[in-house]
Amino acid sequence: MNEAKIFPYYDHKEGKLEKGIIENPFTFCSRNFNTKRKKHYKSIKGKNGIFICPYGFSTINTNNENYTSILIERNYDKKLSKRNTNKKDSKPVHTLDVIERLKGYFQAINARVNAKQHLIRKHDKESSKISTKKEILDDTLHELRKLNNILKKQAYTLKKDLEKKRIFDENVNLRSKNILSTTQLISARLNAYDFTLNPELIEVSPKNNVVLYKKFDKAKQCLEVITHELKTKIFLSGSSSCKFECYDIIDLLPFILFENAIKYNYGNSPINCEFENINGKLNKIIVSNKAILPSDKEVSKLKDKHFRGENISNITGSGKGLYIADLICGFNEFYVEIETRKEKEIEENKYIGTFRTIITTANNV
Repeated sequence: MNEAKIFPYYDHKEGKLEKGIIENPFTFCSRNFNTKRKKHYKSIKGKNGIFICPYGFSTINTNNENYTSILIERNYDKKLSKRNTNKKDSKPVHTLDVIERLKGYFQAINARVNAKQHLIRKHDKESSKISTKKEILDDTLHELRKLNNILKKQAYTLKKDLEKKRIFDENVNLRSKNILSTTQLISARLNAYDFTLNPELIEVSPKNNVVLYKKFDKAKQCLEVITHELKTKIFLSGSSSCKFECYDIIDLLPFILFENAIKYNYGNSPINCEFENINGKLNKIIVSNKAILPSDKEVSKLKDKHFRGENISNITGSGKGLYIADLICGFNEFYVEIETRKEKEIEENKYIGTFRTIITTANNV
């Protein structure tokens, strides 16, 4: 996987401008990519520093990497760039500090993702079960891309805060923590697919004492960038400091349950996660959301691999979420139950109601 470019850049090999993750080139630059501009890039190739192009925009070169068609504070022609800026273009003036911070975040993200993908490729070459490995690899890469998109959105939000505040405040610190939480979930997601292929590998490492409430709270924070976009929220009710002996794969469980609730949530309804205690000890974790419910006959099959209810067949999915959640719980001596409560019939034999995934604990220490 090639390292992602956060800003527009000039591809010397292809001889054209390419889009960045969080910004596109100015409309003028895309439409007027002429000989004059190409000479500009040729003249600064291999030179480190900040340069102003013939049309007033900024280009920065650092160690054979370039960003272009951007505005860098005190390093662009204000009058010329304004004249060449389309009214539809709305791009901020960046400080060098903001650029360096964002580069650092994305380099860390790409390093982790590339390292994991390298391990997957190595495993693929050594394993003899080609068909099974291909399925695992495809699923893993799919999840990597999804989590990486979360990181990109969080980094973009962080960039805007840095530009406005110039200092870190509580809001920015929270988003920084979200980035770290998401990178940890990448590792957990990859471990989950290793788990489905070779479950015995999970037991090679010892169990650790973990506080489940903290795991669910971390997953909630990580997913805030998605829930905010979908105009819904995850609410944690109750609390618990109880510790449980669990394998590291437990990190993925809350993410799967929340993601499943988000995907099938009906009408942007709130998603609730309740921690039920008995005699001071955590007994159950209940994740619930409004949904178009599966039929009564389908409920017992929802933990089967690849099974998807008929009423949600139009929603993209692989039918593996609850299957993997059930496997994880089994290894950690937890139990998964699914309950549905019908509330309103919207079509014949098609109901809206509450979908509840209940995790019952057993091995608290």
